[in-house]
Amino acid sequence: HMLRLLKQVIIALIFFTVIGSAIYFFSMREDPLPAALPTVLISPLLVSSQKLLKVGDRDYDFLAEIKNPNFDFGATVFYELNLFGGTGGPAMVKTGSMSLLPGQSMFEIVSPIRTEAVISRAGFKITSVIWERLKEFIPQNLFFVKNQKYSFLPKGQGFSSFSGVLFNNSNFDFDRVDVLVVLYGSDGDILAVNKTDARTMLAKTERFFEVKWPFSFKGEVSRVEISVHTDIFKNSNFLKEHGTEEKFQNFY
Repeated sequence: HMLRLLKQVIIALIFFTVIGSAIYFFSMREDPLPAALPTVLISPLLVSSQKLLKVGDRDYDFLAEIKNPNFDFGATVFYELNLFGGTGGPAMVKTGSMSLLPGQSMFEIVSPIRTEAVISRAGFKITSVIWERLKEFIPQNLFFVKNQKYSFLPKGQGFSSFSGVLFNNSNFDFDRVDVLVVLYGSDGDILAVNKTDARTMLAKTERFFEVKWPFSFKGEVSRVEISVHTDIFKNSNFLKEHGTEEKFQNFY
């Protein structure tokens, strides 16, 4: 009896050893699963251009153009602008934020920048993004600018100005709408930038605006480009109509 029991134990051990080896062998052939599978696929924002403009003595403007390549997600963007002195060392850091609709490309202007040191270069960096899925398409032409006019100012009143009439083409009221103006030369180079804002911009209403350049700049203006911002993710009525609660943040 003892001999038969010993044989049964040995056979059982061999059986479980073979089965365990087979399981281990086939599990090693499978690609391991990642620790966390992504729930959505989102492309990073693109900083397509940036430029530091000298306005006066230790007085600067900065322009960046940011594109959201995603067509299902809007973005609230937080950024950092690092300014470096003539020796290459850090001179100043400025931070800010902006919002982008799905598929939208927008300008961001940091102005005025007044420093104690002479600035040699600037570096623009996106630090984090809050993504928000929009449940339906939102047109990018929420605003129109009519009656655009670039002109030189009378002597003693500055150098030049740009004016227009901003029209809220949407069905929503906005607390604040930012208007950014970029002047281009004949060679496509950026000559100057400026910005202003309109407060309490009601639906289907219009507002006159004007920006001025107090100091002259080199080059002849051949084209004016206007970028109109509003922070859609801070407007409760807008989000109630178009937004969802699916929101998450990426850090860069």
